[in-house]
Amino acid sequence: MLFIIKYYEPKNLYEHILFILKHLCRSKSMILNPQKLSVDFGNGITATEPIIPRRYTLTHSDITAKLFLNIGLTYAYNKMTTMRDEVLGEWVKKSQDYSYQVFLHVDGRLGPKTTAIRNKIFRRELPLALEAIRYGDKRFFNAHPYLDNAPITVFFISTNPNFNKIENWGTFSDYNIESYYRNYKNVYLLDRKVGDVTGDDIPDTVSLYGEKEAPSEIFADDITVIITDGSTGNTTTITPEFNSGYNPTIFLGDFTKNRVYDIKISIDSGGSGGYGFFYIYSFMENTFREIFNFDAYNKEYKYKVDYDDLYKVNVGAITLNKLFILDISYKGYDVLSQYYYENGKLIKPVDGDVLALGALVPIVSNELLDFYNLLAFQRIIGTYNADTLGYVQNLLSWDGKNFTPSSTFVNISGSSLISPY
Repeated sequence: MLFIIKYYEPKNLYEHILFILKHLCRSKSMILNPQKLSVDFGNGITATEPIIPRRYTLTHSDITAKLFLNIGLTYAYNKMTTMRDEVLGEWVKKSQDYSYQVFLHVDGRLGPKTTAIRNKIFRRELPLALEAIRYGDKRFFNAHPYLDNAPITVFFISTNPNFNKIENWGTFSDYNIESYYRNYKNVYLLDRKVGDVTGDDIPDTVSLYGEKEAPSEIFADDITVIITDGSTGNTTTITPEFNSGYNPTIFLGDFTKNRVYDIKISIDSGGSGGYGFFYIYSFMENTFREIFNFDAYNKEYKYKVDYDDLYKVNVGAITLNKLFILDISYKGYDVLSQYYYENGKLIKPVDGDVLALGALVPIVSNELLDFYNLLAFQRIIGTYNADTLGYVQNLLSWDGKNFTPSSTFVNISGSSLISPY
């Protein structure tokens, strides 16, 4: 998007156009990700006062993709560069009516050669900028709800009369992302749990929303977590990196042993693999922290599965430096004859695999304690996906910084008794 680029300074027109076109090709989603927004209040400004003067400077870092909103009595001139890509805005009052004015320098440092492109990007990205301002100053709007209906006037400033315009861009009620999830016709509430996730002993509400074709569908896209603080009513939005799948659910439980609920999100991938997408978030004192990520887990724990003589399969947990041996003699002649001679010797080397995380189950290891550990399941397969040989079970406990394995097991499914007892 187009705001101040604090760490990037194009050296010529060609480089500047390439930079702008890159931003034109960014993600289709225009809904603000609050995790990328940082808000700073200047001297003399509180979260709710004053209305006038109250000036906003919105800038952007190309390296971190974060937005920086400064709210002050004056504009944050120290945040501006010669590129003039910032979004400026302030409240004004005429008679008894308030309005909000936005100022965009369309020409930029490189002059009229890039004005048309900059104008296009400003128009494309301005809704996101207004969402950032509305969300970043939400306590101010909660204190003065009538300002949500004040008109927004945008000044496109250019020496070219074709781009030098003054336009009405609706009201801030149009850019309130908190209402987006309630009003968007294909967005449904998928799950909701209530519990203290901030640590103030007041129950908070954790909701899971997603886009579906119909209410009866079990597949959801754009799955989003919204946390409503039970004390202030403020909301925080979390968007998982993998946010599409089946049967998304929320589980609240204390995993970090601090007597405050953490937030576990589970999403089924669907398909024959039986994979799952799992995240655990801490929101202690309204500070977001991701403490478990299924993708990072899958990358960290590596396994090697190879068949051995006499109907044995070696399962090596490389990361944990452990070896497990499975007996697959119960598979029967039709299966085993594909891999073994009649004397039990392998015909040729055969490899299996351990699939990605399929289940992540909260468990209470000690009933005298009031926190949860995690039991991670991964399926062990032979030469094809439907050939399940067993399961790796990793018991994970919080060590103060990360979830670490306290014990690891490999088990197999039971087979029918060959002879009665």
